Amino acid sequence: MHKKLLLTLLMTCSFSSLAMAGGYQLQEYSIVNLGRAFGGAGVAGDDYSAVAFNPAGMMLKDTGVQVGGAYAGIRAHAKGNVRDANSGEIIDGGKGNLKTDAFLPNLFGQIKAGEKLRIGGGVFVPFGLGTYYNKNWYGKKHALDSEITAIDAALAVAYQLTKTVSIGASAFMEYADARLTSTTVAPLKSDLNADGWKPGYSFGIMYQPQKETRLGISYRSKVHHDIKGPHYFNLPAEYGGKRTGDCGTSLTFPEHVLISGYQEIGKFGLSAVARWTRWSQFNKLNIHSDAYAQVYGTRNMPEVDENWRNVWTLGTGVDYHYNTNWTYRAGVAFDQGAVKTRVNRTARVPDSNRWQTSVGVSYTKNNWQIDAAYMHLFWKASNSYNKLGTTTLDAKYRVRMDIVGVGLQYHF
Repeated sequence: MHKKLLLTLLMTCSFSSLAMAGGYQLQEYSIVNLGRAFGGAGVAGDDYSAVAFNPAGMMLKDTGVQVGGAYAGIRAHAKGNVRDANSGEIIDGGKGNLKTDAFLPNLFGQIKAGEKLRIGGGVFVPFGLGTYYNKNWYGKKHALDSEITAIDAALAVAYQLTKTVSIGASAFMEYADARLTSTTVAPLKSDLNADGWKPGYSFGIMYQPQKETRLGISYRSKVHHDIKGPHYFNLPAEYGGKRTGDCGTSLTFPEHVLISGYQEIGKFGLSAVARWTRWSQFNKLNIHSDAYAQVYGTRNMPEVDENWRNVWTLGTGVDYHYNTNWTYRAGVAFDQGAVKTRVNRTARVPDSNRWQTSVGVSYTKNNWQIDAAYMHLFWKASNSYNKLGTTTLDAKYRVRMDIVGVGLQYHF
């Protein structure tokens, strides 16, 4: 069979972008925490998002609810070329533009069920990304549009064991939805959709030796999804025309450990956070396709090496309680990229190290609190020399990202 047909099938059924989108782990489900680069997440005690970060921190609040949302925008430029993987000859070159616009909503609430007991729940987005290139960019054989969203619905409980120690746990159901479209060799068009539900859990502990000092550690489990869905694409007439079939793979959102602390000093609040995420389990990608089997007699497509690494995120923040109504905050964090080398960096997700800087403000009146925050991410310029099928993408990426969020809390 002609090599061009093999490339076509690899492109139209590839899930690599969807799995790699999880490399952009999200935590923008707390606008207050966004304003201080997530320092003190789960133990700061100034919103109801502990359900998602560290359920033991629910003991710091009584009954209340919050709703919020964050807009995330990514803009990237890719300059380079596509080469023949065997000869190294340049096939096409120039510039490409990538963009992502996403809205990330959140909803949390809890009740005080006793002096030592809290029960709560939340709906939030822990993983997700969409990447969209201009349709005529030189790397269109490697990527055009990719998107994935993971939504968690969680129930949590916290209990105060002693005067200084609280524990908490949550169980959640996670919905994963993925879509991949591509256009490689005209008149080929592909549209693939897949979704599914799987359970997960988290637990945490908080140590509070005095009212002004809090330390916490929490663990969130991995969630393994078997993603399946319909696959529609058209082949040139000489290869049989339109084909329809199912396509699928396994997709795992990794576990992580979160360590955070918060210290009040007069009108100031000092915070820090460290998060370790186990991305090294995303080592190889195995895809199966009925469409592939129609041509080659097997559903198992060639393995794709990903070779991701475990990563750390380190951050610190400060709050200034100006008066009983106004609080101002700021923060900075370093977020390590999961991709090890340029040969593993794909056009779907040009991941790299980045610095995060943020500012935020809260206004409290009676039982209401309004929160707002802004974060800018400074990405390290990165190179891709990634082989897919019979071509190699040789590109340099420059990426920038901005996040703006607003939220509303009501304390009963």
